[in-house]
Amino acid sequence: MQQYYGVDIDHRNHTPHHIACLLVELPSDARVRVDENADSRWTLNDIILSGIYNSLNALIYGMSDKRKRGNPPPLAGPSWMTDKKRQLPARVMPASELMEFLKLPREVDNWQNRSATLT
Repeated sequence: MQQYYGVDIDHRNHTPHHIACLLVELPSDARVRVDENADSRWTLNDIILSGIYNSLNALIYGMSDKRKRGNPPPLAGPSWMTDKKRQLPARVMPASELMEFLKLPREVDNWQNRSATLT
C-alpha cells in the first residue's frame, strides 16, 4: 500500500474500512495481489479476451458435427474461470480480525535490508 498510495499502516491511524477500500483498488501488479493469488497476474483485458476465446470455441464446438468433434476444447483464463466449481476464492474478515492482523510485526523487505547494509 505504501508503494502505490504512500500509506504507512504502521502508524495505525487508519480505520479497517479505509484500508480495505485501498486494498480493493490496488492495481493488478501490486505485490500483495501477486503473492497471494497467481490469478491476479491476469489483467482485465486478458480475462475479457479469454472469455471471448472460450465463447467462440464453445460456439464452434456446438455447431460442429457431433460425430466428428471429439472432446470440447480446454478453457483458457485464470483458475476461477477454468475450474469446474467456478467460484471466486473469498473470505470475509471481521474488522477486529483485520486490526489484529495489522498489529502483527512484519518482516523487512529485501531492498530495505540491502540499503541498511550499504550505509
